[in-house]
Amino acid sequence: MAFQDKSALTFKDLTNLRIFLLGPPRVESSSGLLTIPRRQARALLYRLATSMQPIPRERLCYLFWPDESEASARRHLSHLITHLHLALPDPEPFIFVGDQIGLDPQRVWSDVATFEHLCANLSRQGFGPQPQEKGSPISQVLITALEQGVRLYQGAFLEGFSLPTLAEFEEWMIQQRYSLERLYLLALGELIERTSAQGKIESAIFYAQRYLDTDPLAEDVHRRLIELFAVTGNRNAAVRQFETCTRTLERELGVSPLPETHAAYQDALEGRKSLKWVGKRPGNRGRGWRCPLLVAPKSWRSLRKRFRKHEEDPKR
Repeated sequence: MAFQDKSALTFKDLTNLRIFLLGPPRVESSSGLLTIPRRQARALLYRLATSMQPIPRERLCYLFWPDESEASARRHLSHLITHLHLALPDPEPFIFVGDQIGLDPQRVWSDVATFEHLCANLSRQGFGPQPQEKGSPISQVLITALEQGVRLYQGAFLEGFSLPTLAEFEEWMIQQRYSLERLYLLALGELIERTSAQGKIESAIFYAQRYLDTDPLAEDVHRRLIELFAVTGNRNAAVRQFETCTRTLERELGVSPLPETHAAYQDALEGRKSLKWVGKRPGNRGRGWRCPLLVAPKSWRSLRKRFRKHEEDPKR
């Protein structure tokens, strides 16, 4: 399949309505920030804006009114759509396809849909720069798309928003939150490798720091950052990063850094610049760029702790 430049397909400036869901949600029009009074109406708009694809009414009814009859749930859905029609300045933001409801992508822009669009080629590309890319524009096109994508990620999906009385909606929201966070971390991992390969060490450092802002338990990224600081000759920063890594792992997982991390730290102390890894795919993907599982944070932390114990002593 030919590589497509997804970065060219961002219609934010051409639409009447802009919906931001990565971070605290907000809705904007050409006249400014919009206020939609009913929380459930906002939730419906957010659900439609997440995929920007028409959704069957039956699925929406189950998401918001799982215990009501189909007829009653459909009436409630119609009322919410009417409420949104009145609250939104665009007279025709919706599209109706048979029994499905969606938002018109020619009139509505969504940061989530654009973010996923920009990162879509991650699943088709190998991790890090590939041999077949030598002398081609593919690498820079992908980097540009991923850079635009990670700029859109301003925080967790629907940060600060909840519908505690609707378990189905809450479950959907949590699943989306972790799925989008995983894609964000994959994009950052790719950017770290590709900018390093181009010799853009400061950019690689920036993306590694953003990665750790979201996932401070990612020891492989701490180690990359130690090595990157060593490459720039900033030994003090490398030492501080190792100390941060050590404190975080001991506090959250009750473990010490792996021997590889100690080795990177020792190299930094002695002024050795570990360039051998820069621009190369990690030798063991299973030990590198770990992304969050789709589980609750406490469960995820427990799983990571057990995995780290296994790494240190595989016989346990």
